[in-house]
Amino acid sequence: MKAKLFIPLLAIFLLSSCIVKSLHPFYPKNKVSFNEKLVGTWQDSKKGKWEIVSFKTEWLKETKPSTKLTKEDKEEYENYKDGYIINYIKKEKEGLFIAMPFEVDGDLFLDLTPFYYESDDLNGLVAQHLFKTHSAAKIEFQDNGGVHIKFLSEEKVKPLFTNNQIRLKHEQSGVDDDLLLTSKTEELYEFLKKFNSSDIEGRWDEDVYKLSKLDAKP
Repeated sequence: MKAKLFIPLLAIFLLSSCIVKSLHPFYPKNKVSFNEKLVGTWQDSKKGKWEIVSFKTEWLKETKPSTKLTKEDKEEYENYKDGYIINYIKKEKEGLFIAMPFEVDGDLFLDLTPFYYESDDLNGLVAQHLFKTHSAAKIEFQDNGGVHIKFLSEEKVKPLFTNNQIRLKHEQSGVDDDLLLTSKTEELYEFLKKFNSSDIEGRWDEDVYKLSKLDAKP
């Protein structure tokens, strides 16, 4: 799953970002919570396709009993065995993510990190993770069987820093003054708890992907 990423320099300057990114994971390991309902093939409202599979299932499928595992292989399995592999496809360009599901006060979230993408004409979602950072998204299962994925957005978080409403280590850099959180996981998780339970209007209404299942059984 290791891949070398070659990114045209010009693309970095031309692309803007609106998803909050972090150097560290948003989830503590004791909050990881796998949900089978996310597994499947989905179409979103932004004309993107999501192929979501269990990391453990794919690992066992590709790893033969006779395979000699390295220490790094074993650590990788332990770290991600309760997560997903997401293949996000848009305009025929693919991007692969490791997505770790975790709970915040009973709500399901995903921590996403890209590990491979096609660098020619990057698709929008992958382009927002150029430095293999983490992002956080809230998962909402709909009564009609669909799923809404709502990313933590800079549009809602930046003003909290401006108004001194939160204290998290962060940097703002690049031509777009992008926000990068540098706090440790424990602090990020506590922030998510407070943000999720706050009365900030439309706090999850910015980067929303509305998914409908393509392989649903009749």
